[in-house]
Amino acid sequence: MKSFFFSLRDRLLGAGPERIFVTSLLFVGLLRFINLGFLDLQAWDEALYAVRAQGILLYGGFFDQTPFSIGGLYSALHPPLHVWFTTASFYVLGVSEFAARFTSAVFGILTLFVLFQIGKELEHQFVGLVAALLFGLNPYVTFLARQGQFDTTLVFFLALAFMWYLRMEKDHQMNQAAYAGLAVGAALMTKLFVGFGIPLTYFLWRITQPVDQKSPIKFFLLSLAAMAIVFIPWHAYITIVRGFGNPLFLLDASAVLERTLYGVEGNVKSLEWFYFVNQLLVLFPLGILWFAVGCYEIIRDRDRRWLLLVIWFLVFFLVFSLMRTKLSVYVLPMLVPASLIGARTIARLKENHSSELHLALLLGLTALAFLWSASQAWRSQTKALALGVFHAQLPSGAEFLSLSPFLLIGVLIIILTVLLYRNNLIRYIRPVLPFIVIVPSFLISFYNLVGHDRYQYKDGAAELAAFIQEKHPLGIVIVGFDRNPQLTYYLEGADIGWRDDIEVRRITPPSDRRRVRNWLSEEVSNLPGETFVVVEKDKIIRYEWFTAEEVAPVDYILIFDSRRYAVFQRPVTYHLAEFNRRVIPSPTQGSGTE
Repeated sequence: MKSFFFSLRDRLLGAGPERIFVTSLLFVGLLRFINLGFLDLQAWDEALYAVRAQGILLYGGFFDQTPFSIGGLYSALHPPLHVWFTTASFYVLGVSEFAARFTSAVFGILTLFVLFQIGKELEHQFVGLVAALLFGLNPYVTFLARQGQFDTTLVFFLALAFMWYLRMEKDHQMNQAAYAGLAVGAALMTKLFVGFGIPLTYFLWRITQPVDQKSPIKFFLLSLAAMAIVFIPWHAYITIVRGFGNPLFLLDASAVLERTLYGVEGNVKSLEWFYFVNQLLVLFPLGILWFAVGCYEIIRDRDRRWLLLVIWFLVFFLVFSLMRTKLSVYVLPMLVPASLIGARTIARLKENHSSELHLALLLGLTALAFLWSASQAWRSQTKALALGVFHAQLPSGAEFLSLSPFLLIGVLIIILTVLLYRNNLIRYIRPVLPFIVIVPSFLISFYNLVGHDRYQYKDGAAELAAFIQEKHPLGIVIVGFDRNPQLTYYLEGADIGWRDDIEVRRITPPSDRRRVRNWLSEEVSNLPGETFVVVEKDKIIRYEWFTAEEVAPVDYILIFDSRRYAVFQRPVTYHLAEFNRRVIPSPTQGSGTE
């Protein structure tokens, strides 16, 4: 494992094109640290794992965070490797948004160098550079590398394991097999079960190879043994302690069957099998066509080593597509092989490996894919329009008008593509093809880093915590249908019993939107005047947002408002009136007269 980092050091200090490539990747990677401490920690996974890391600092529980995690085992079930890294980050840097995301940013950078190395070993260093940039400058990848959650760390170990399997296949060295297994074990210690995808990929690839090309099985078995050394201790411990020795405990507790057959947590998507096809179009628009062409060419040419990447993609794509629970983040492990295969295609087309018509079509379709990814509103309107036409319903003038910018730009892209081909301009584009694909991603990612991220995710949780700290309320009542790790993090665990200086309780509103205000008014009518009522605007009815005015309880005033939170309290005049009415006697009382 050390040889990878020593090799990276030598390339940074060396000379020649590779030094320029590696320095460029380092620059791209370090961009992740710009505004890394933006507010707020996200309301679910990011804050959930930060709370686990906070808990380790406060209570220990290095191996098992169940006693102090949100929902107990519910949030402590995933293996703790990423949480351990975050705990170390908190210990060194202090508990902050920056420290919560530091681990993901570091592993996001390291992943770029692993991709560079894989591309170099499979083809040449230019393919490695394009692959790393295609992946590393993808706005979605950049965003996840700036989130304090498991996925970026997981993908690093998946890519690292793949790299060592590739080297093992080439050099047949025992230490490389061990390194591959250790990396898979680290992936399994980051997120349940997902790491098995890489040895499964290698196994499926191996059984498709001719007998005379099979390497000794001892290398693969050694990798599995190294993998087991890393992941079995924690998995065995949690199975014995929390699952009372039930060998299927982790499968049951993580609801694998339910996630596959029925879907959980409201994450069943209407597109079903086509969900990840659409997600790849939306999240990887500048590379999806080059990847598709590359897959075709690899299968056509029976390119043994590149076929390993095709199988990697298919394993994750098919497994996640089979599951009814679908999240966009599941695309991330697919983007590594997709970026490498796409980079191979781009590098070959740059060197005149296709006709000008072929290249013009790919450029035009890539521009259309980029347009499709540009606006959720346009995508939703297009789907609604297509569905209406399918049911023989003519679209209205208003529907056409709302889609007119999308349609106009699409037509312009088609016209421009035809002009480029007809006027023989493709030959000027070919030498700079990688830049045409990569530069838009860089511009979007840079815009997000310096602007968008600073304001888009500012829910007001940090400001709310500061407001509560300043006002010292007697107690807090939180209104929302479910737990909220974001508030737990910013209230320093007050809602899960970490603090005894303030009482916090949660009440769950009715599912009928029309009843919420009256219900809340009744629930808080007898609260002491020094109590704050905190309403989570997006946590009353799932997927619906409320305004502060819609939910304001009777006799309460709004004292704090942000994008996600509203805080109400009885006004001081109300408290005085109540005090006067109940305590101060009237003029006829106590005078001895009737």
